[in-house]
Amino acid sequence: MKTRNLPNLIALVCASFVAGAVSGCAQLNDPNGYGYNQPSYGYGGQPGYYGGSPYYGGGYGYPPPGAYDRRERERLERERERLEDERRRLEEERRRQQQESAPVYRPPREERCPPGFSPSEQKCSREERQRGCRDMRLPGGLGCVSR
Repeated sequence: MKTRNLPNLIALVCASFVAGAVSGCAQLNDPNGYGYNQPSYGYGGQPGYYGGSPYYGGGYGYPPPGAYDRRERERLERERERLEDERRRLEEERRRQQQESAPVYRPPREERCPPGFSPSEQKCSREERQRGCRDMRLPGGLGCVSR
């Protein structure tokens, strides 16, 4: 080989290398490249109908029409249902706590003096007490005397 052609040969090798790098040739060692033996990848990098590279999410470079909207609606619906269940649970818990802590209502009953006492608003006098008179007032305010 003549040394005179060496610069031309170097220029040709460099030009072909630069042309290959600029033209975007597939990387041969990339397992996700565009090789014919590679699996097709669909939306989200999973094998699927649309094919292509997981770097771009599909064979055409786009997810299926409405995929983002549908998934977002489904996510929002799941979140709404979760929040609704949580709201119902909290309301039930609050209602149960209120029932447990609320005082039990008992209708007022008529007060009666105990056996041996009669209703009277007059208390026993000092002389009556010496003879055995007893008086009391019930919690409802009724006065009772045993003479």
